[in-house]
Amino acid sequence: MEFKVILYLEYILLKNRMQRVGRYMIKSSNKLILKARRKKRIRRVIWIFVILIIGGIIFVTKSNFFVVKKVAILGNPIMSGEDIKKKTENLIGQNIFFINKSNILNEAKKNPYIDGIEISKVYPKQVNIKIAEKQGVYCTEKDGQYYVFSNKGVLLEKTNNIENRNLINIKGINLSDGELGEEIVDNDRILSFLEVFQKIVDINPTNYNIESIDLSDLMNIRVYIGDIEGRIGNDENIPNKMNKLLHIIESPEIGIKSGYVDVGFDGSPIYYSK
Repeated sequence: MEFKVILYLEYILLKNRMQRVGRYMIKSSNKLILKARRKKRIRRVIWIFVILIIGGIIFVTKSNFFVVKKVAILGNPIMSGEDIKKKTENLIGQNIFFINKSNILNEAKKNPYIDGIEISKVYPKQVNIKIAEKQGVYCTEKDGQYYVFSNKGVLLEKTNNIENRNLINIKGINLSDGELGEEIVDNDRILSFLEVFQKIVDINPTNYNIESIDLSDLMNIRVYIGDIEGRIGNDENIPNKMNKLLHIIESPEIGIKSGYVDVGFDGSPIYYSK
């Protein structure tokens, strides 16, 4: 009897053990199945992602949706606008993603009038090119031509005709040899004068154009406005002297049309009206 009880207990224990083993195997099997399903889902997501990327690349590179239709030249570049427009005509029809800004910059900077340039892409079909220009303010006759240069003495242009350009003819200076875009004025005092004088020109309140300046003697500078000779002395305190000169020319009480105005000394200006 006791032997049967023992056998029964052992049977129960064995049965419980087998059930635990069975449950463990089922659980392990379920984990493996879940893990396999998870890997399958991940692979599927990766493949979808890869397909989307490839499809996107093909769409971007082959579709006409990103083909440039317009190149806008901004900044009102008077002297360089047409040149830059011609140099960028080849952008029309190109894919906007493949446009190389460095190539555009390098090509544009060959124009001596270019002072700064900004390039931006307006997706999907437009490229904007904003240009800042050097200002051609002065000119000097040399070798039968007019050399047009900036307030920093940079050669911008060689031309035979300066009509209607409102350039100030600088007399009495020697220009060094140089190519377009290079400095041709190497006198520091003259360069300083040119920079200061451009600011005066920019805010000139009169209706008279400053036609020429004689810088052959920096102690006796002469400015010519119409038929009036302005004697401004040396190259010091130019803004104050020019203010006096322009005030006298503009004054209806004085009414000077031709003659000279001497503001090259301290005190009240001297003027002579013909």
